[in-house]
Amino acid sequence: MNLLSKILNYSIIGLEDYLISFESYCSPCDIQKFCKYGKAEPFTITINCGDLNRAKEKIKFDQFQKLQKKEDVSVTYEELIKKVKINVQNIFSQIWKDKVKAHKEEIRCLDTKKVDFMLVTQQGQDWWQDFNTTMKEINRECEKIM
Repeated sequence: MNLLSKILNYSIIGLEDYLISFESYCSPCDIQKFCKYGKAEPFTITINCGDLNRAKEKIKFDQFQKLQKKEDVSVTYEELIKKVKINVQNIFSQIWKDKVKAHKEEIRCLDTKKVDFMLVTQQGQDWWQDFNTTMKEINRECEKIM
């Protein structure tokens, strides 16, 4: 993990919803001047704790079913469930793909068709690391309320 990654601004906006703002990336620069988003209207996404929990439960269920098929019938439910490992990184990656990268046209900094590939790659890695760090924090908060 990059030691320079930082937590993005986020706030709770409901019982189980968090709003993540990428406003720290909205400073004027050559790339950003063409962006739809800026200081006045930063790019934001909403994360729902229920959605996060359902994604983890689906992974747990899928892994559990696979283990049931492999393991001996004498293995108990408790023993099987201990073997289930949830990789939240995969969940965070899917959220990143669906809610951030899907908006690359508006963000522009993440669009290799409009901006130099190397700049986009570096920008994307920085955003991803900060997003990932923020998601870990939100996941911890969600686990407290779920």
